[in-house]
Formats: sequence, structure tokens, C-alpha cells
Amino acid sequence: MDKTEAKELAEMERERGKPITDDTVEKLAELFSKDINDYTKEDFTDGTEPYEYLYLYIDQPFVMEQKRLKIDAVARKCGIRNFTKLFKDFCKKKGTNLSDLNVTDFPMQPLTLRCGNYMCDSSGVRLDMETVCPHPIMPVQRLVNIDTGIEKIKIAYYRKKGWRTAIFDRKTISSANKITELSDIGVSVTSESAKSLVKYFAKLEELNMDTIEETECTTRMGWIKGEEKPMFSPYLDSVVFDGETNYKHYFENVRCKGDLKKWTDFIDENIRRGSIISRIVFASSLSSVLIKPLGCLPFLIHLWGETESGKSVLAMCAASIWANPEIGEFIQTFNATLVGMEKTAAFFNNLPLFLDELQIVSERKDFEKEIYMLTEGTGRTRGNKTGGVDATPTWRNCIITTGEKPILTARSGGGASNRVIEVECKEKFFKAPRAAANLVKANYGFFGKGFVSKLIESGFAHSEELFCGYYNQLINDYDIMQKQAQSAALILTADKLAEELLFSDTPSLTPKEISDFLKTKASVSANPRAYEYVCEFVAANQNRFSGNAEFSEVWGVMDDSKHGVYIMKNKFNQICDEGGYNAQSLLSWLSDRGWIRRTDKKHYDVVKRIGNASIRCVHMTLSNAENEDYSDIDL
Repeated sequence: MDKTEAKELAEMERERGKPITDDTVEKLAELFSKDINDYTKEDFTDGTEPYEYLYLYIDQPFVMEQKRLKIDAVARKCGIRNFTKLFKDFCKKKGTNLSDLNVTDFPMQPLTLRCGNYMCDSSGVRLDMETVCPHPIMPVQRLVNIDTGIEKIKIAYYRKKGWRTAIFDRKTISSANKITELSDIGVSVTSESAKSLVKYFAKLEELNMDTIEETECTTRMGWIKGEEKPMFSPYLDSVVFDGETNYKHYFENVRCKGDLKKWTDFIDENIRRGSIISRIVFASSLSSVLIKPLGCLPFLIHLWGETESGKSVLAMCAASIWANPEIGEFIQTFNATLVGMEKTAAFFNNLPLFLDELQIVSERKDFEKEIYMLTEGTGRTRGNKTGGVDATPTWRNCIITTGEKPILTARSGGGASNRVIEVECKEKFFKAPRAAANLVKANYGFFGKGFVSKLIESGFAHSEELFCGYYNQLINDYDIMQKQAQSAALILTADKLAEELLFSDTPSLTPKEISDFLKTKASVSANPRAYEYVCEFVAANQNRFSGNAEFSEVWGVMDDSKHGVYIMKNKFNQICDEGGYNAQSLLSWLSDRGWIRRTDKKHYDVVKRIGNASIRCVHMTLSNAENEDYSDIDL
């Protein structure tokens, strides 16, 4: 041992609280000046020098193990076969349990962990000659969910082709009844060895609290609250994904690839300087990350029209802001259950959710449930096996859909209509759709990352100012419904920010341009459509209202003026139900306009004699351009 190493060992002793001064360094070097290979049998049997020397490395398990192997080899040459046992006894006299310093010795192990009394080597894990696991296995990382605080454990295990890893809930590896689930991924565990494996994991964690890395993780994408500034997943090196395997593929596709300039030049020429629709779709994708910071609700924008207009390619261009826009890589399809859509929306969270090809589910008559669920931003609350409830999934993003037909129908309620911006695509967006698709599939991800970084750096005050200005203008100047105005203001804000960030010499969207695609307060209400439906129903079935029961079932009678009709109350309710409208809401709306006659304030009907019976009927004015009472209706 040279003087330098003696000084290092003296410093180690001093840190352990031993009264060693610089003056003792020379004595320490002299005391252990003998080379390891020069130890004799008497040094092992009559002296303590080999043991004292090895004990100096007690706080460096890996180094101590290297030294022990060398000294043990020398001891064996001297006829001493139990050096390790003698050293353990020496450590006990020093007040140290050597088993706490025993370390794993797996081949090519990802970590070196203290393992107590367990023997951990290439043959697996053993305890007192009992096999715990016949192959190497160890915990290597603790994952703490950044949203819920729930902890998971990453396990590494060695099979023939090398080390593999998997992430499990802590309750799985802490329960003998559940740890057998590890057998599904190739871990050799049975109901007999389950309890031993649980104890092994618990002991290694206990001994290596500072060695096993603790990392924050997430099961979703989008905004994450930071201590000083907000963060955004997956643009975080310090946060890993530990969600469902099905979503890991999408998570990893949010990345940068290719050439930013090629992508920017293409978008500038074909999107930013293209049609109003292409600019709206591009800005809608960007606006998704503004919804949560600005305290807004999710909204849906639907592109529909005949095939070959380039709707899907346009959606791919909008998706390339963030990720690989290949269908199935980031863009989803409508071929999913309501629960599947809910989970997917919660995973994308603040990034836009793209759903392509509405016609895949052509047997569906309407999508009102999907519209309400996706734009509400909250999933169902579900119970669990323990009697409690699971965390309710939430999201705040823009949903961009495509199809050959509208997503709204004549019977869609005002709530659904208010949450959707429908855009009919009559023109072709690209001269060469295939070339456009190939370009954005080869170059993507840069702008979204830069856009988010700019928002984090500058804050949201400017975005808030732009949003409020656009929102008030849409409400005051164009009589747009509040939810529609909110969605449009988000799109306009994102478009303006994109111009400021990169596309400084391209035109910005204006409230006037986008207002043509929005719904006014009058157009959103379902009651005018319900009234028109009932009028058309009466006109198509005039023989039922002739008062002549000889040839057909009677549903009411026309009034003397021929501008009104008496409809039996139950039949009126049935007509509304079959059309998908609310009868009570329609009656209230008609009453406010004076288009029904009422017996009193409590009833929306009157008593009318039809045939030999007095029947409660709805006496309603029919739509007629010559009727002055009807001429001011806004349909």
C-alpha cells in the first residue's frame, strides 16, 4: 500500500468517526505495507492484518468484494479454507453484520445491490440453500406517478437472451397471491415460491433505498404542474411513461424526425397560404395545448365531404405538428367502443385526438353520445373490486375527425351542435396528395415541441389577451353561441401565435373568415327543427287529420282556419319522440311565440271534440308563408 492509498483510508476512517489524524497516516501505511500476495498462514491464524486491511473498505461493498476475492485466493494457497467466515466473525467483533454488505453478483447486472443473507449470482437467488428464483431477478427502479403519487416498481430479470424489464404495481410484487402474475412475462414463480419472492423484493428495497433510483412517471401526455413552470409530457427527460402497453407506441411517436425546413416550407406553401379550411384545421391542432391553460372546454372539428378531397392528408399535416402522422401511429380511427375512446382521450389529454374515417362505423345513425362524452372532457366514474371508485379520467383537448358525411344529424340536440364545428370539404386541398402525405411522414414533430417550449418560456398572458379579444368579437359582432365562440377563439389564438413564432409573412385567420363555419344562437336550437318536423309530419299524413275515421286511424283534426291543427296529446308526444325531439321543450318554445293555444297556465293543450269524444289536443299553428304569425320565425 502506498502513502496515497493510506491517506484515503485514513480519511474514510475519520468519516466513520474514528480519531485518526494526519500524523497516523504514516503508521497506517507502515502497518499495511505488506502486499496481499505476501500474506502467510500465520497472518491469517495468529494475526489480524488481512482482516483489518479488508475491513477498511467496509463502506465500499464493491471494492471490498474485489479485495476479498483476492485475499481469499491467497488464504486458500496458505491452507485456510474459511477466510470469509473468519472475516464475518471479525466484523461481528467490530459491531458490523457482514450480511448487510453482501451484494448481488448477477451476470451483466444493471445495478449492484446489497442483498443481505441472499446469495445472488448466475444461478439465481437463494436463501439458506432454498431457491427463491432459479434465474437472476432484481428491482431496479421506483416509478412515482406525477399525478396520483401511486408508486410502481420496475423489475429486471435475466433469461437466455439477456436482461428484460417490466413495470408492475407495488401491490402486485407485495402480495403472494398476485406476484404469480409475473409468470406471464417469463419470470419463474409459482404459488410455492411466491411468498419467498415477495420477501426477497421487500428486503432488497429495504437495503437499497438510496441505490434504487426513484423516477417520476406519467400515464398520459400533456400539461403537468411543475414547481416553478408547467411541464409538458412527453417533452421531459426526467419523466418516463409507465402507462398501458397499447399507448406506449403512441407516446414514443411524439418525437422529432427529418428536416424542420422541409416541413416548414411545405406547410407555409400548402397550408398557411392555402384554403381557409386548411388553415383552420392546422390551427385547431395547435389550439389543443391552449385549452387547459386558458380554462376552456374540449371541442370537436369535423371534416366531411366526398372522397379524394384530401381530408385525411390534411389531418395528417395537422398531426405532423406533434408526431408521426401515419394512420395508426398517431391518428386513430372511429372503430372503437365508447370506453376505448374515453381511455384514448384521457391518454392524449392535451394533445389533439385525431379520428379518421367516420364511415368505418356506417351502421351508426348518430354519434351524439360520442360527441357529448369527448367534448365534456370527463369519463365515467367506475367502481372497483375493493368497494371504492377508480380515478375518473379527464382530458382537455381538440378532437379532429374526418368522414364522408356530417357527424351531426337533423335530430342532434343544441348541446351537441354547440360543441362541434362542421366543415364541408368541396375542394381538393393538395395537387399531389400522396407526395404531401409522404413528406409529412418523413418530417414531423419539430413545430409542436417548439410551440410548447415558447408557451412555457413566455407564459400564457399573451395567449389570454388574444383569446379574450377574439371571443368578445365573435360574440358581439357575429352573434355566435358561447361554446362555438370559445372554440373559434382558441383556433384564432393558436393561428396568431403560430404566425408570431414562425410564419410571420403568411396571412392570419380572421373572425370573419371563421364565422362562416360557426353556428348562431338561432341555428343551434333544436326547437325550430322540431317544429318543422311536426309540420311536415302533419302534411304527410293529412288523411289522419281529416276527421273521417271511416278509412283510417284519426290522430286529430284541422282547425277551421286551415292554418292550425289539433293533434291528440299522446300522438304529439309520440311524433316528437320518434323524431328525436323533446315534446315538453317544443311546447314551451311554441307557447313563448304564441303558436299554440292553451287552456290555462298549467297546460299546453286544449280540449277538442273529435267524433263522439272530447280529447286533450295540442292546438298548433302550422308553418305557412301566408300566415303573418309565422312569418317571423327563424328556421
